[in-house]
Amino acid sequence: MIQKFLLLFSIRPRDRKFDTVRYAFPIVVIATIFAGLASIATENSSYVTISSPLTTISRDQEFFIDVSISAHVPINAIDLVISYSEKTLDVLAIDTGTSVITLWTENPYAENGKIYLRGGTFRKGFLGEHEVARIKVRAKEAGEARFFVSGTEFIAGDGLGTPVTAVESEHNELKIAVLGDDRGVISGEATISLVTDTDGDGDVDLGDISDFMTAWLTRTNMYDFNHDGKMTFRDFSILLADSFLR
Repeated sequence: MIQKFLLLFSIRPRDRKFDTVRYAFPIVVIATIFAGLASIATENSSYVTISSPLTTISRDQEFFIDVSISAHVPINAIDLVISYSEKTLDVLAIDTGTSVITLWTENPYAENGKIYLRGGTFRKGFLGEHEVARIKVRAKEAGEARFFVSGTEFIAGDGLGTPVTAVESEHNELKIAVLGDDRGVISGEATISLVTDTDGDGDVDLGDISDFMTAWLTRTNMYDFNHDGKMTFRDFSILLADSFLR
């Protein structure tokens, strides 16, 4: 069978114009097979997901992060440790009201930059994706708020205490930017000046008119107040308006 498959896609001189087609078809088949294997590998794994709808927050803002588990085999006991940026964050509460875990070996708690979630379920456990806890957090100061899985233990609900391997993935970590009070504020000094104040004394007076007239006659300077590329009577009109109408 394999020989027939190889013979089918072998290249003979008279078929040279069909080389591209003959090569393209097996490449597509192989790519499809690998894509299918990748999908199967993803489905055949258990992992922790840390998520939040927010990507940026303000200092002193309260928000929630969700911790969930995707199980590819029934799991009835977990031991999770979630680390977080203690300098940047305060953990205010850990809500397990909708958790798939029904029996806690100890109440979930946070200590020294770590959140501990340890417990189990009745019978054979759970399969698929389920929420474990919702954690209420407050941002203490500007910086990067980071959560990541630092310890994981899953036990299968097979009655034998069989460990279930938890794979590492991009879902194991969450980063949120905490902005300070000065976000979006540009500080500095602004100086407003009159373009017709030729001598720079802060006002437009006879001294500026004198400078303009001298420049008009001698062409030593060019006062182009309307930016048309030349010094004309219009510039003189602008100078007079600033002088007498302000």
